[in-house]
Amino acid sequence: MSNILSTIESFKRKRSTGGVDNSIISKAETDLSVKFASDFKLMLSNYGFLYAKGEEFLGIDNSSYDVVKATKEAQQNFKDFPKGMYVIENFAIDGILLLQNTTGEIYTYQPNGKMKQVASNLDEYLLGL
Repeated sequence: MSNILSTIESFKRKRSTGGVDNSIISKAETDLSVKFASDFKLMLSNYGFLYAKGEEFLGIDNSSYDVVKATKEAQQNFKDFPKGMYVIENFAIDGILLLQNTTGEIYTYQPNGKMKQVASNLDEYLLGL
């Protein structure tokens, strides 16, 4: 998990909004009634919103790229949205979302409730890009 920062740093082309304070991360967790996985917290605290390798990973309080806003919208719009998970990326293709659970596993999710695990943690997912 500590490799997540090394992995992100290894990307030659990346953009971020800058790190987010831990109190803001805690408030986001409270707002969603979920604990973020430790690797996602590290990404947030060091980078905030992250754009790397053509993918946009949600941050906090970053307009349309906000994990709280995206997760709440998905919870409202999809009755089958899984509890204890949050949106880390919106692919904007057929409603497909990238979700993470509190233990760090990464899943693709479609509004019909179809989910597929694609990585055991965020570092593994990023390395596969």
